Amino acid sequence: MAFANKLDYLYNNSNIVLISIISFIVIVFIDAYVSSITDVTVDFIQSPSGIGLFLFLFGSSLVGGFIILNNIFSILKEKKSIFSRYKNWLRIMQVVIYILSAVLLVDMLVSSKYFTINLTSIVIVSYGSTVLMSIFVSYKLFKWFGENRNKFSFIFGLSIFFLFVNNLVSILLFSTLLSEKSWEIDITTPVVFNFECDASSWYCFFKENVINIQSYTLMIYFAFFWLSNYLLLHYHIKKIGKIRFYTLITLPLILFYFVFIYHYDELYSLTETQNFDETLIFILQIFIVLFSIALCGLLYGMGFKSVANLLSLSPNISRYLKMASYGIVLLFITANGTIVGAALPPFGIPSIAFLPFASLLFYVGIYYSIIAISNDIKVKKYIKNSAYKELEIMGNLAHSQMMDSMKDRILNMTKKYSEELHQKDNSETMESEEDLKSYLDEAISIFKKKDKQETQ
Repeated sequence: MAFANKLDYLYNNSNIVLISIISFIVIVFIDAYVSSITDVTVDFIQSPSGIGLFLFLFGSSLVGGFIILNNIFSILKEKKSIFSRYKNWLRIMQVVIYILSAVLLVDMLVSSKYFTINLTSIVIVSYGSTVLMSIFVSYKLFKWFGENRNKFSFIFGLSIFFLFVNNLVSILLFSTLLSEKSWEIDITTPVVFNFECDASSWYCFFKENVINIQSYTLMIYFAFFWLSNYLLLHYHIKKIGKIRFYTLITLPLILFYFVFIYHYDELYSLTETQNFDETLIFILQIFIVLFSIALCGLLYGMGFKSVANLLSLSPNISRYLKMASYGIVLLFITANGTIVGAALPPFGIPSIAFLPFASLLFYVGIYYSIIAISNDIKVKKYIKNSAYKELEIMGNLAHSQMMDSMKDRILNMTKKYSEELHQKDNSETMESEEDLKSYLDEAISIFKKKDKQETQ
């Protein structure tokens, strides 16, 4: 009960929690957006209002990370899991990020400057932590797939694996671009997004390929997350409804076009007959891209939450799915924060500092959700195979009383099998007894239809 109560405290569906989550999504989106346009908004970000906004965003990021980690620790204390053994490592990661953040803030507020090495250090620790979590979770899901041969764990494992690759390349990309900056950043330092490299050298070749790989892996993990969302929603399509299903599946594909295909030149050409300043068009284009990415994360989160809202008989799994829904939205947004401009103040750092906490929220939620779903699929197959075997033995001799006895026998065996399966993986079933009966009736009906067709 204590475990359930703590989950209720964290992830219940109250208006206060929902408003808090929405507010924090807006906060990290603002940071990610401003960090992408610092080169054209220098006057604003260096004004008292801009500095105040940065301090608010950074403070919110650090407080949010602290709350998430502490509450996840309280959950792990009650429910031992594969994440429990790494609590000390997670706490060290948090402390290091906070120390580096404190040094950055002190330098910025006291000396009106900061050192590039500090930005690089925060990037390495934050992205490095996310990389370790990503490879760990993807490895566990692949290992679980090897033992159980379930597509859910495999597809989600691939999604997280390519997220791992993207984060790893992002460390290399940010470190490379920051190495070209002045070692000390102050208010006179030009804010430049130094992605381009015109010289014909091995360094430029390396830099361009790192940028390309980072972009391609972003597209790949986006696609795999879409496929994962499709499988999750399709598994519950009868409960969700076809309209909601196709809406949540189709909209991310439309947004994919805006994020990865819609180009700046095309956007500018649509408005070149109007007297808009090119800077305004650029800011609008960046907003469209980041808003589309955020909306994709939101739609994926809505998919998880839609399934979670249906699982009233599995409150803990429902809450894990809600954890995953909040985590994936925050992950998609924070992963797109950038510090390449290296402005003063360094917008983008709040998002990057929060990235490992958003990742942890998503990974803890999705890991247990996927295992529970996968185990329930195995239970369905067990029901089907058991029913087919019994019906083949009974043949044409089956009558009403024999069928009722057979159903009771299969259901009892299924319950025992399900309990053993979920106990082994420290998960919980998402199916009620009525669901099991429905699957059994469906399996019997399918068998009878096939048998009838074969005898004709």
